[in-house]
Amino acid sequence: MYKYLLLLILVILSGCMSSSGEDTESAENEKTQAQTEENTEIQPVTKKSTEYTEPIIKDEREAITPSILSIPAINVEADIEHVGVDEQGRMGVPDGMENVAWFEPGTKPGAAGNSVIAGHVDDTVNPAVFYDLHKLEAGDEIHVQDKEGKTLTFEVIGKEVYNRKNSPVKDIFGYSHRSALNLITCEGDFNESINGREDRLVVYTELKK
Repeated sequence: MYKYLLLLILVILSGCMSSSGEDTESAENEKTQAQTEENTEIQPVTKKSTEYTEPIIKDEREAITPSILSIPAINVEADIEHVGVDEQGRMGVPDGMENVAWFEPGTKPGAAGNSVIAGHVDDTVNPAVFYDLHKLEAGDEIHVQDKEGKTLTFEVIGKEVYNRKNSPVKDIFGYSHRSALNLITCEGDFNESINGREDRLVVYTELKK
């Protein structure tokens, strides 16, 4: 497109030039020169190679498709279900009380970004897989393993409790240059009117190097 516009501009400028005999003679000379150049082999322009003295930085991180979650500090060993969003646009939850759920449309554990795994806290009577999640402290380790046995280790860096209506969705699910894994469960008193708890506990972890 750029070459076409440039050619069009040149044509327009040519139309504005004088048609005197001097211009005619000049045009004939240019025509002869153009014919001569047309029969001359065009030599390609070769750029000088650039030598890079600085090392190329390679991202060594490898994401995995999670299969098993292990949290030694609270004696958790759970299968990981893969879920998407429900009819209301919310993250799905695991079918079993002893399993956890990874948000599959999001980031894989180990990749740059926020990977999210959720689990139930209880069934209002019996404790579930993330019943003791609130006990985790900075430095505790979380292990995620795929079906081939490759394991990634994450380290707790913090935890927060949010009202379910005011949770920072972008901070939990959004992009990050870090390889983060966020664990979510319910928190607070059970509210019968919503058939659930008002708050959400989020434990923030990042890939341990």
